[in-house]
Amino acid sequence: MGGVDRSASCLDDFEKLTGEMVNSTRAERGVLAYQRFISDDQQTVYVHERYEDSDAAAHLRAFAAIFGERYANVVTESALSFSANRAMSCGR
Repeated sequence: MGGVDRSASCLDDFEKLTGEMVNSTRAERGVLAYQRFISDDQQTVYVHERYEDSDAAAHLRAFAAIFGERYANVVTESALSFSANRAMSCGR
């Protein structure tokens, strides 16, 4: 999950852009979760993305090609964190 600070004047633009991003990402293979949350003071946006495997890299390439420039013009990333889940199974 990453935190994104944004100016008060761009919330409408950000909500429109992320709405498009959510719709586009839902069509991608392997997406388990793709959500955004806006803090109560409307100064920070948290984005939660989850993929079933390494398709996250494919998503990042598609995201950059489709939304990268618009995204960069609307937000300033202040924190970014990544984690990976590993599938586990019991063997007998």
